[in-house]
Amino acid sequence: MGMFDTIRCSYDIGILKDIDCQTKDMDPYEGGTMSFYWIDPLGYMWYPDYQGTTALQMPEETGKRMECVPTGNNGKVTRCYVTDHITIYDSVTHPDGYVDFQWCRLRLLDGKLQDYKYINNQT
Repeated sequence: MGMFDTIRCSYDIGILKDIDCQTKDMDPYEGGTMSFYWIDPLGYMWYPDYQGTTALQMPEETGKRMECVPTGNNGKVTRCYVTDHITIYDSVTHPDGYVDFQWCRLRLLDGKLQDYKYINNQT
């Protein structure tokens, strides 16, 4: 099945608004890196950046392992300038076992949502 990325879209796209959806379209070679992306209410895409929040500390004694220690820096949210069509989806399992999928295709240009379209017949 592979890994997937999570996208939460706060832009008004209908039934998938503010729901953690899955996608495998962000990384075409791996099929997903388990990353989180967010589309804000204005349609811009963002991702959390934790670079510089930890550092490797070399052991003072031989035979000890290196440790990952916090640096005191906080992470930040960074714009994601992707231009692509991304399909996001969510599923709901009903009590009878039927799984209902909602699929939505987003069109992004330089990290800004241009338009969207639901691509399944149920919505």
